[in-house]
Amino acid sequence: MQKFDDVGIDTQGRTGSFKMRCPRCGGRTDLSVDTRKGAWKCHKAKCAFQGYLREDPRPVQWQKKDYFKPVFTNRGLNTKAKDFFEERKIDLGIVADNQITVERGALVFPYFHNGEVVMVKYRGAGKRFWSSKNPFMVFYNSHKLTKNMEFVAVCEGEVDCLALESIGVPATSVPNGAPSPSATTFSDLDQSFRNSGEAFDGIKKIILATDGDAPGRRLEEELARRFGKERCWRVIWPEGCKDANDVLIKYGTEMLVECVENAQPYPVDGIYNILGFRDKLLHLYEHGLPKSYSTGSFALDQHYTVLPGELTVITGIPGHGKSSFVEWLMINLIQLHKFRFGLFTPEHEPVETHIARLAELINGKPFSKDASHRMTQEGVDSAVKLLEEHCHYVIPDALNRRVDDILGLAKVLVAREGIKGLIVDPWNEISMEEMGDSETHFIREALGRFRRFARSHQVAIWIVAHPAKQYKDKATGAYLPPNLYSISGSSRWRDMCDNGLCLFRRAENEGDDRHSVEIHIGKIKHKYVGQIGMIEMRYDYDSGRFTDQLHAVI
Repeated sequence: MQKFDDVGIDTQGRTGSFKMRCPRCGGRTDLSVDTRKGAWKCHKAKCAFQGYLREDPRPVQWQKKDYFKPVFTNRGLNTKAKDFFEERKIDLGIVADNQITVERGALVFPYFHNGEVVMVKYRGAGKRFWSSKNPFMVFYNSHKLTKNMEFVAVCEGEVDCLALESIGVPATSVPNGAPSPSATTFSDLDQSFRNSGEAFDGIKKIILATDGDAPGRRLEEELARRFGKERCWRVIWPEGCKDANDVLIKYGTEMLVECVENAQPYPVDGIYNILGFRDKLLHLYEHGLPKSYSTGSFALDQHYTVLPGELTVITGIPGHGKSSFVEWLMINLIQLHKFRFGLFTPEHEPVETHIARLAELINGKPFSKDASHRMTQEGVDSAVKLLEEHCHYVIPDALNRRVDDILGLAKVLVAREGIKGLIVDPWNEISMEEMGDSETHFIREALGRFRRFARSHQVAIWIVAHPAKQYKDKATGAYLPPNLYSISGSSRWRDMCDNGLCLFRRAENEGDDRHSVEIHIGKIKHKYVGQIGMIEMRYDYDSGRFTDQLHAVI
């Protein structure tokens, strides 16, 4: 049986439940210990130290996802390893400083965090790579970064990192190279930002030194999205070289220094030279226009699909299903495309009841204990597991619900969790203290900030907004469908959004089909995303799901 001493916790003979200093992060009273249960957990936001004492003496457990501390011994380098680095013009002193060693014929690169080795990366013959079991993923050499650094380079391999260090450039690397060019999820990058992203805080200039191939460009885009394009500069490698070590081998240190010194600002919204878009234009020519994502509905996809970087406004008469629709869409994007979301949904608090609604969408069954065909406990657990990985609530203090407060928290989620979607439901829960004398001006400025955030971070944003007035047909007295000009506050809503959808239910009398919902697509910015029109869908009250009515596509 493990003892608390085995995991670095000195209880000083105390028993029961108590709080003490965390040996990992140093928080004075952040570590909760329960000797009866053999459990411990640090409550400091950025510390992942928690676990249980085990019957068998397995390595220290770092987190609930079974991250384990690897065993690392620095045995130095053999002749073959020294030849490897000398052929790549890497100074052996730099190799020694990074404690790179050899084990069973493979190079061993230790990853450090808080003074300890938390992950080991191996490089075998034929460029075969693997990592220690269930690693605590961090950026390579992120432990060397300090907040007073002027800049740091980020590349996609340990050897490229060493090549940049050899010319005096502080450098770090992603742990497992670049994703495929079509990748939409980045689990390794998610963990690295979550565990060591704070190491980049305060560093004003991030030099993106990824490989010059298609996977390297995809990694560059995702890093720029998470760090913030305004902080990023990109290195252009000379013809015939795809990374930093290639340049060092073929042209020497002077050329590598020149490449870094000539790094170009990463494009952000503003004015650019047309030539700067040549590579991206050719990429579009070869691979097609930006990919939009299916909503999960064949009928809706004919008029509206989801494109990260766009702002979509959803409106409709209260009770006609705006929130239900955007929640259904979110769950579809999670299940079909593994999107991750930030949720600013104060109208749907307490959070646990909102999670119950989402569980109904996932399971297709009601949550209520009074329902005869309610979901099972296993269904609840499965829903919680899915939502835990893909949804994060944005809950600023009630006095701090300004646009910048919400976007500030969303920016953190982009960096640490890689969110691709942000839902604001409803708009009227945002603080209007900045409005001044003109609501029209405030709405224009606020929507502009949301749209710029969407573009800059490649996040799809949905804002749910209530209409100002509900108009009736003079002949029949029935309500008319609202449109984007009906939204409370300003016609700026239609002007500033990329896409606009209005939900409407005609059923008012007993016997009418209350399950039928009209989706009016009133604005589509890009024709490859959709087209203006209207479809009818059916809403299921038990599950919260929307399904197609195939006869009603206009």
